[in-house]
Amino acid sequence: MILELSSDIHRGLARTGILFFIALGVWALWFRFRSRPLDGSWYGAAAIGELLMIVEFFLGWILYSQGLGENLARAFVHILYAIVSIITLPAAYLYLSRMKNENIKTILFAIVCFFLMEVVIRTRVVALV
Repeated sequence: MILELSSDIHRGLARTGILFFIALGVWALWFRFRSRPLDGSWYGAAAIGELLMIVEFFLGWILYSQGLGENLARAFVHILYAIVSIITLPAAYLYLSRMKNENIKTILFAIVCFFLMEVVIRTRVVALV
């Protein structure tokens, strides 16, 4: 019962992550179309997205350690995608924060958000196959 509930929460957080990163990417594009740099509210939302991915990872790790990893066709690939979803945003921030051109930085952060959306989608697909 608890494993089933945890599994449902894990799937729900994945759906939330997909929608969240779509919204974050569109928001970054909105900043770009208005020719404004990303502000603290956007970076705060990005931090919330990162926390969402960390919680998702640890909940998945708990499910995996309790034996649900046997139900995954390609558990190793699923875990690799999860690791990519955790390290992408901080790595992008470390690299892009040194850029001087705010317009390019904003576009690249939007691309990173859409990439993360696709990583989460792909992680779900790997889990379902």
